[in-house]
Amino acid sequence: MPKTFTEISDWIAANISKHAGIDPSEVALDADIVHFRLDSLILVNITTELEEHLGMELSPSIFWEMRTIAATSQWIAENQEV
Repeated sequence: MPKTFTEISDWIAANISKHAGIDPSEVALDADIVHFRLDSLILVNITTELEEHLGMELSPSIFWEMRTIAATSQWIAENQEV
């Protein structure tokens, strides 16, 4: 069953906050991903975990391409297999 925008963005925000060592309330969905100062290896790991969570393949550079959690979540929500 496809995930909603909110389910996707909540999952991404929780994982970014965990890896960045910040409170989830500090993770703004419209903030540029570089704002969280995560290195590329961590973002690739988050992407891999997200692929497993969603059951779909994603580009390893999706966060750099989409720039924000909101844009990434929206793209995923619109491109999931039904």
